[in-house]
Amino acid sequence: TPSRSERIAVVELSFTIKKMLSKNLEPIIPQLEELTRSLFPEILKIYRNPRSSAQAKKDGSPVTAADMYAHKVIVKFLKKHFPDIPVVSEESFKQKNYKPAKEFWIIDPIDGTKEFVNKSDEFTTNIALIQNGKPVLGVVGAPAFDQVWSGIANQKSKKIKADTKKRATLRIVSSRSHRTVVDTAFLNFLDKKGKRLKIISKGSSLKICALADNKADIYPRFGPTSEWDIAAADAVLRSRGGGIFQIDSHKPLEYGKKDSILNPMFIAIRNLNEKRTILSLIGGFSKNLL
Repeated sequence: TPSRSERIAVVELSFTIKKMLSKNLEPIIPQLEELTRSLFPEILKIYRNPRSSAQAKKDGSPVTAADMYAHKVIVKFLKKHFPDIPVVSEESFKQKNYKPAKEFWIIDPIDGTKEFVNKSDEFTTNIALIQNGKPVLGVVGAPAFDQVWSGIANQKSKKIKADTKKRATLRIVSSRSHRTVVDTAFLNFLDKKGKRLKIISKGSSLKICALADNKADIYPRFGPTSEWDIAAADAVLRSRGGGIFQIDSHKPLEYGKKDSILNPMFIAIRNLNEKRTILSLIGGFSKNLL
């Protein structure tokens, strides 16, 4: 049985963590970046093993040994260092009786499992902290590219200055594995509007990271996604001066929904100075064609 002093120490540590999370997230970033990079060797070992294979989950989606490895390591780390904050992970989530907290971690151990299985290199690890429905911190890792993105949403000092130069070409990120007829219809709609387009195909949350890196302008998503698929990259994009908005309402994407872990249709925008124009454009498309 813990002594009184030990119990007091635990309470004080919990209070310190909560205070740190509510006011200053900066010290957490290096810890999560280090954790993310520590996953790379084992994930790549599994990825490059010709005998490794995927199994189908109950919903039909694939899962690999890399998914489960990353899940166990990330969850163990978060529960050890942030014991009072719940963790939601794709690999252990059950919608039944799900009661989202005001503050929680949401992780996708391997986003882009199809890319992982198809050996395209375009898969990621994703860790995000949600507070009051918003992604306030995110870390995305790309093991095959040995790259990590991180960011704290709405931290002005870290934002990249908005690009005010008008672009003749609209750079659109498209899903490598999940392109739909609606995606094609949207591209045709833009073409009829006289827009010059450059299509960039990517897998996993690398699509949103491409916007954060100023390598693309928008990423429309008409097909289904889950909150863990994009939360971390959403935080990174917000930290760079961009954002993700619901196509129907034009409101920022929300997390910790009670009724469903699925996201509505959305559009990610690199430069919020162009938000009104882009939302008006996609609004015209959704009104006429969806």
